[in-house]
Amino acid sequence: MKQVSVEKFIEKLGADVYPITIVKFLLNKKRILSYFSKAADNNFEIRVKYTVNNSDCSICAEKAAEGILCRQHTSIDRVLNGRNVAYDLDTEVYFYRNEIYRMVGKRLVIVYCPHPKLITGEMTDSKVRKINPITIEDPTLVELPDYEKICEFISTDLMEQYMRCWFNKEFSLVTVPEDRYSQNWCLVPNKII
Repeated sequence: MKQVSVEKFIEKLGADVYPITIVKFLLNKKRILSYFSKAADNNFEIRVKYTVNNSDCSICAEKAAEGILCRQHTSIDRVLNGRNVAYDLDTEVYFYRNEIYRMVGKRLVIVYCPHPKLITGEMTDSKVRKINPITIEDPTLVELPDYEKICEFISTDLMEQYMRCWFNKEFSLVTVPEDRYSQNWCLVPNKII
């Protein structure tokens, strides 16, 4: 099984994207695309309403002393202020750091990809694949900014390969191709003893 290093892929691409973000996209492609489809429906109801401005966010207010924003406003800030982003020509989806996102009409859908190194307790499939979507509908946000650099790639090419990225000190996470929209995964040791 020939493995492709996601770290090297991103280095060659030249975008500011964390390797786990690409891997999570490959592991959850169908699910992520369904979030964009749902947001396009006029009857879609946004459960938790976030705006671009974080001044009304109580969690951001609590974290202000630490000089950080809440998780959701961190993602919004990254998406709106990123400079060097990746763009998948297949799905018209952007990638920046831990975020996968796209404008859907007047809504911005962001999928945050937490790193599996944060997993506590038993290792499960759902914990490895975990993603957190949010949808923002804010009249001040009509379109994404003009990014300084957009690095294009084609995700279908990656879906057909075994893509590897760092998981923790002991293991790397490897995607296992299944079809155009789904992949499985396995862990491989970083060192052979």
